[in-house]
Amino acid sequence: MADKKKEKFIDVFEENIGIILKIAKAYTDITQDTEDLVNDIALELWKSFGRFRNESKISTWIYRVALNTAMNYNRKRERDSLFVLQNKTKNIRQNYLIQQADSSNDYVLLYQHINKLNEINKAIILLYLEEKSHREIAEITGISETNVGTRINRIKTQIKKSITQQNY
Repeated sequence: MADKKKEKFIDVFEENIGIILKIAKAYTDITQDTEDLVNDIALELWKSFGRFRNESKISTWIYRVALNTAMNYNRKRERDSLFVLQNKTKNIRQNYLIQQADSSNDYVLLYQHINKLNEINKAIILLYLEEKSHREIAEITGISETNVGTRINRIKTQIKKSITQQNY
């Protein structure tokens, strides 16, 4: 029985590794941190795998666990003084990269501004960019469908404003 559970988990994990990597990369800046976060997400998925009740798509469950793990990971890191120093140097690097970005780097620019959002708004816009429906985003984040639509519009406005302010 335990071997079947392990095999099923590995299959599910391999089928959805893209989701896990996207979230880990969106919530970290350094390759080592990304790897650590992927490991943390894998552990949390494994610990809760037996409790998955098939009431939603497996990808929805994975998004929810991965986003919660990423948010918790960053909360823990923010308390670490070395992380604060790394964050300050990251901001300096980001500002330099933004200044160097041209129109061919719009994707990089967009994600730099997404990284400035709070955790829940970052999760919502990442799911929106993954072309998840309002219903799926609501299910993953635990907020209402109506609230998802409202937040997406506000987030878009916030990102546009941030990019516009940077260009002046």
